[in-house]
Amino acid sequence: MFLLVTVCFVLRFTGSSLAAFEVSVPQRRVLAVRGRPVVLGCSYAPSNSLEGLVVTWQTAEDNLVLHSFYHGQDQLDKQNARYRNRTSMFRPLLGAGNASLKLDRVGPQDSGRYLCSVDSLQGNGKAEVQLEYAAFYTEPKLNIQVHPSNISLQYQSEGYPAPQVQWTDSAGRNLTAREELSGPGEDGLLSLRTSVTLKDPGPGVNLSFTLRNAALGQVLERPVCLSLAPCDPVNGTRVTIPVICVLCLLCLVLAAILCVQRKRIGRQRG
Repeated sequence: MFLLVTVCFVLRFTGSSLAAFEVSVPQRRVLAVRGRPVVLGCSYAPSNSLEGLVVTWQTAEDNLVLHSFYHGQDQLDKQNARYRNRTSMFRPLLGAGNASLKLDRVGPQDSGRYLCSVDSLQGNGKAEVQLEYAAFYTEPKLNIQVHPSNISLQYQSEGYPAPQVQWTDSAGRNLTAREELSGPGEDGLLSLRTSVTLKDPGPGVNLSFTLRNAALGQVLERPVCLSLAPCDPVNGTRVTIPVICVLCLLCLVLAAILCVQRKRIGRQRG
């Protein structure tokens, strides 16, 4: 009877010890920015020893191994080739309960859910973290095409993920625009081309282009002024199309005058 009670007590104590073991992540959603390494945080009840410790990071969808640690060392030959030479753990902090993973050269292909699994003499458990990727959009490049009946304005930029794009006139009304998005390329960027066509624009046009990257809180707003009269938009682009036309006309007139004068000189010599 005494032996039975002792066995039950030991089982209950062991069970409660295992139940107390917990693996957790400080952030369930982590944002990786292009050009910067990202740390996938993970912690467990510290044991102050690496004996019997097994830590495995893998994808939740298809169980690809990013990084594994056991027998007191990193098992780099076990990781998937996609993550080779890109992962590392904080070895001095492992015994203190830090099982976080550092991932370098992050790209859009790394977006997804990851599992941190810990097995130790104290117990075992796992936790999940969602990794998202973003890249700041580059300074938009403006291209203008002038036709007899309309003017086309196009902006080009690169970044990630797909942005929110808006064209508005001087009254704040939305303009109908075309938008082309391609990629991502090997550099991890999407290529954006967006344009508006203004029919019969008249003597001048005043509009604004806005690009928003919600993932990073990035907002790029670029006013554009097309006018014969001087204008000075803040951080915008000033293009005086009529002035260019007038200058071209003056050049043609001067060329014609020079041609007439040459003919007169030739007649006088003859």
